[in-house]
Amino acid sequence: MNKLILTAFAGFLASTATSSAGGLDRTTRSVGLLFEEGTRAELSYSLVAPTISGTDFAMLATGNMANQYTLLRGGYKTDLSDRFSLAVIVDQPFGIDSRYSAGIYTGTLMKMRSNAVTLLVNYDVTDRIAVFGGGVAQRTSINAAVPRAGGYTATMANDTGYGYVLGAAYQIPDRDLRVALTYHSEIDTSHDTAESFGGPAIPSTTNITTPQSVNLEFQAGINPKTMLFGSVHWADWSKFKVQPATYPGPGGLLYATAHDSITYTLGVERKVSDKLALELALSYEKGYSNDPNPLSPYSGFVGVGVGATYNLSENTEISGNVNYRALGDVAGAAGNFANNHSSSIGIKISHTF
Repeated sequence: MNKLILTAFAGFLASTATSSAGGLDRTTRSVGLLFEEGTRAELSYSLVAPTISGTDFAMLATGNMANQYTLLRGGYKTDLSDRFSLAVIVDQPFGIDSRYSAGIYTGTLMKMRSNAVTLLVNYDVTDRIAVFGGGVAQRTSINAAVPRAGGYTATMANDTGYGYVLGAAYQIPDRDLRVALTYHSEIDTSHDTAESFGGPAIPSTTNITTPQSVNLEFQAGINPKTMLFGSVHWADWSKFKVQPATYPGPGGLLYATAHDSITYTLGVERKVSDKLALELALSYEKGYSNDPNPLSPYSGFVGVGVGATYNLSENTEISGNVNYRALGDVAGAAGNFANNHSSSIGIKISHTF
């Protein structure tokens, strides 16, 4: 059976997904590349276009406050020996891109950027059991503005933090069965910050911790042409906060999330010819908050994605997908945001050497 699922679609689906968990998670950080055979390189590009609008606490229309964004992800995997293999993955795991152009919140914005490099080493304990681990270097920056808070702005310069990855997998290759459990540690960064209330910059330091997470991925062959795949992703967002030194909001919190997130994905792939496979996946994340955070005013989602993988040659394949997510409604003291959604398209090319 053609092994396309865990790396070619399930991981790709995650990388093209609308951000979730308070608007910051942009990938489940799949390690599927680590289990590909031989030496392999891949590169993917995704365009995500959210539409999030509503009315603020003054009942004024906000317009669309969510900017579209792109995602790039690359990876390289090679075998070091019969039992050891190595993979390098470059991605953009977290982000937010919000800006209001209408209503009470006009001019309010927050932009968070992150880039990460992950180095993984896998060891096959037996032909069915594998353990893996490695390190992560992650670079993050944040810019924000809240005009209603005395013209407040903050620029948090790039800083690099380090973390680690641990995991294990069980697989039965001749049945296309694999289950992989991966833990990503939290990562601390300390940002030189320039805060202002419309006058001279106030220098300070802002400490940020991106959350630890656990990702469970699986694939299972149903018959020679059909495969089931899925994932469960938990992230410890309840501890995340952005708290600059002089921000005058409640508790000094510019941004915070009150709940962890659990995201579920379940899909099926069907091989329709020697060169073409089609995929369908459903995704779900429970909403936890009724009162909207103006910088990310939705909670939870239900989504569907469709994709295809085509073998251009014996060693090269191209994948594409389209995803749609209906975002959860929120209403409270900060406003009312309903009937919002996000769409994305993505393409990936992979080559085995």
